[in-house]
Amino acid sequence: MHDAAFQELEIISQAVGNFPDMVQGGGGNTSVKLNDELMAVKASGYKLKQVTRSEGFVLVNYKDIKDYFARADLNSDIDYEKDSTAFLKKSVVKVEGLRDLRPSVEAGFHSILLKYVIHSHSVYANILCCSKKGEEIIRKVFSGKHYNILWVPYVNPGFYLTLKIQEGIKCHIEKGGKFPKVIFMENHGLIVNSDSREEVIKLHEEVNESIKTFLHINSPYPEITLERVNDNTYLSRTTFLTDFFKNNLISPDYFDVVALYPDQLVYLNDNISVDGMDNKLNINTKTGEIIYKSSFSEAMTMEETLLGYVYVVSKIKQCNLPIKTMTPEEIGFIKNWESEKYRKTLIK
Repeated sequence: MHDAAFQELEIISQAVGNFPDMVQGGGGNTSVKLNDELMAVKASGYKLKQVTRSEGFVLVNYKDIKDYFARADLNSDIDYEKDSTAFLKKSVVKVEGLRDLRPSVEAGFHSILLKYVIHSHSVYANILCCSKKGEEIIRKVFSGKHYNILWVPYVNPGFYLTLKIQEGIKCHIEKGGKFPKVIFMENHGLIVNSDSREEVIKLHEEVNESIKTFLHINSPYPEITLERVNDNTYLSRTTFLTDFFKNNLISPDYFDVVALYPDQLVYLNDNISVDGMDNKLNINTKTGEIIYKSSFSEAMTMEETLLGYVYVVSKIKQCNLPIKTMTPEEIGFIKNWESEKYRKTLIK
């Protein structure tokens, strides 16, 4: 019955999901609205490249989700982080043939956007989103474009991020702007949305190419190579990574001190051992060697996330930009958030 819309979700998901410079591991999400009530949205923990017309997504009643956020009373004693997560689960509409999955925790902001939505963790966007000068540069790069942009200061993912985006859109329109088709989220990533499937894909490409041109990024993104040692041990042969760790002084707490965005915390920080061999991701700073003690799927997720993180850090440094890191409170929220713990369990 909804096969055409499900195929469209597959198309926009694959347009981004097959490129590790756009999404890493289970990061990013997509959605397509079918009518005035129903929306197909990527399932939590799934990789965008795993989304097909019959797998990796759920159908939700987005009208109910929009209404939920519109009537939220922040003066009440409701724990909206927990309550909204439970509400998103209840919004799922059962479809014969689809697995019983959990909607992306970001289905909230998908519900308030246009028909087609792509949310990526593009490394090029995050070079700016993770810089203190990011908003200033983005407004310069995209000045005069035919589409409106919105900058959203960092707020914890989930309920309050949806409210922040909702508030930002309202203020933008009240000031005379059109509905923003491009949204940059500080220390998080990029959202593009449109009522045209072709435009949303084209917009995502154009935004990233504009940033690359402005920052003079001409070299291709580093290629990822993992070498199998045995079923539960893999060796990184990604030269960009091994060179970085061999040529930079990395302390054991480096990843906690330089925390850039939620996916780093979900997929990397608790799994890393610097100059040790007692964790899933083990880095030798003298040789640059990186050894994974995990399944291939988990090793690849960590490798993609590690490369994205190191690439962003390196480019921020090359461009002489001031880095913007997450606060201890923001880090603590992500590490203790049930939704992110759930997503982390799925990478195996």
